[in-house]
Amino acid sequence: MGESQRIVIDFCNSNLMSFTQELIQSLREEHPEWNISKYGCLTNCGECSVRPFAILNDDIVAGETVEELRAKLLERIANL
Repeated sequence: MGESQRIVIDFCNSNLMSFTQELIQSLREEHPEWNISKYGCLTNCGECSVRPFAILNDDIVAGETVEELRAKLLERIANL
């Protein structure tokens, strides 16, 4: 990943309640240089109620589990 690439990860507050609260906390601790935010709604309700997801630099990333979501996010970031 190039030094100039800015990482922006957005999480849905409703999805956080059921899936991703611990993930967002650990990512913030491990990568304080990333812009990690949570919003009331990301208008992706179909995904939100079914499985953990985030929006990475305007692209939806989802996993069947929080661990899979974390792995997919880190893999995509590594390939930026």
